[in-house]
Amino acid sequence: MPKKIYGLDAVIPGSLWADTRARGRTVLIDAIDGQHAICTTLTNSHEVQRLIDLADPDAHGTTHDMRGTTRRILLDRFRPTSNGFTFVTASAAHLSARLTAR
Repeated sequence: MPKKIYGLDAVIPGSLWADTRARGRTVLIDAIDGQHAICTTLTNSHEVQRLIDLADPDAHGTTHDMRGTTRRILLDRFRPTSNGFTFVTASAAHLSARLTAR
């Protein structure tokens, strides 16, 4: 049986993608390195941000603000599946400084 092919948007530097597993999390593509995209997290997932907002600043919790962190993500994940990413826009590089501000 042939493999299902999804409509793929171009994974290019400057494009913005939303994580379908971690609702609310968005990543900006900084570069492409072989089979990986080098990405900066622009927004935390809704759940992580909720826990950060509720946290006692003096407590040593396990939830970390991930905004501004860089990750390598396989290019295969940039498709609209249950554990993939959904394309948002192709020109979001100008948002990175505003969205990662803490």
